[in-house]
Amino acid sequence: MAQFRRGQIVNIPCSVEPGPFPDEVLVTMNTDTGVVSGFLKSSSVVRHNGRDYVQGIVIEASAESVQVRVPGSFFTTATGLTTVSSGWARDNFMEAHP
Repeated sequence: MAQFRRGQIVNIPCSVEPGPFPDEVLVTMNTDTGVVSGFLKSSSVVRHNGRDYVQGIVIEASAESVQVRVPGSFFTTATGLTTVSSGWARDNFMEAHP
């Protein structure tokens, strides 16, 4: 994916484990800026080509970085916001198709 825009929905690679409730999962995203993990609704996770992805929305994009918000309750970031380098985003994000 070459360019990102505000409001764009993207799939972010993650690992998924069972959560405390039947409709929740624990996700961990290993990014170039650190680990982001927390609980979210299982409906926010998609599977594509044998890999798990969590859906997020692009909040801000520049030549250097991409900031995304993931819905859920996270241990490592307030309000599900995380920022990654634009290079990492290009290599790892997939555009989500509704």
